[in-house]
Amino acid sequence: MSPTTKKVLRRAAPIVFYVLLALFLFLYVRSVDWGQLAGIRWNWWWVAVATAISLGFRYWGVGIWFFLLRRLGATGLQGSGVALTFVYAKSWMGRYIPGAATWIIGKVYFASKHGVSRARLGVSGLLEGALQIAATLALALVLLLIDPRTHELDPWIIVLMVVAFVGCVVCLVPKVFVFLISTALRILRRPPLDADVAPNLGTVLGGAGLYVAGAVLSGTAYYFITLAVYPGLDVRDAAFVIGAASMASAISMLAVFAPGGLGVREGVQALLLGLVMPVPIALVVVVVTRVWSLAVDALFLLTAAVPTWFARRRHEDEVGPADVEPAPGH
Repeated sequence: MSPTTKKVLRRAAPIVFYVLLALFLFLYVRSVDWGQLAGIRWNWWWVAVATAISLGFRYWGVGIWFFLLRRLGATGLQGSGVALTFVYAKSWMGRYIPGAATWIIGKVYFASKHGVSRARLGVSGLLEGALQIAATLALALVLLLIDPRTHELDPWIIVLMVVAFVGCVVCLVPKVFVFLISTALRILRRPPLDADVAPNLGTVLGGAGLYVAGAVLSGTAYYFITLAVYPGLDVRDAAFVIGAASMASAISMLAVFAPGGLGVREGVQALLLGLVMPVPIALVVVVVTRVWSLAVDALFLLTAAVPTWFARRRHEDEVGPADVEPAPGH
């Protein structure tokens, strides 16, 4: 590939990302059945609690990303913390674009502009995805299978849950993980993975533990947003609702064809929540959580972007506008 072609592709990549993101966000919002939200009596205190916890979960994800990058040997993260947090928030929005690789590619492209190794970014992204799915599935299985109401489901659904979890765990065994990445690199005719970039068992176990804690945070936020819509929800059903939200999240991440897990997450949620509340209310909760989740993602992007704007202003005051590098992502 000629230098000119590479330069054009580098300039076009962020434009394509933002255009696709805008397009699929529009389609995502358009697919919402807004009529189901009419007449809902909200408990805004629970909405505020759920939003704070869910926003904290997203920043927890940034911390896990930094943890994995450091364990994989990445350097220079401390001085770029603000910029890389914004990179993570932008890439997180990439989940609304079909294809599981979008948010990983986004982090590789944008974070490499800040001097982080592309190889380490790629490996950390794949490791993040596998760890998040495995940890969330593990929490969901524990919380759901100990509840007798789950046994009302078709046995094949439970079998598929267990098979998906076992598959993720096998892929996370360091030797298997490295083998899969190396195979993909050979197919793509890319250079082999360096030995110092491969994760070890400590990295995998540490990341898994952090993601289990993150799944508890995320599931708790979903419990409170459900409580905001359906105040009759018994506190004894909290564990089941957290498990249902975790299962829906994990399955939606496995459904790489659906932007933001659209349709898949809602279907799993409705099926499971229908066991602890009237089905019509469960369907309303599904719509509410979809809209609310998108709103929290937008809030995350905004709160991550604001510090970068202030950092840019301070830099302009120190060196002058003419000497300032373009803002991250531009």
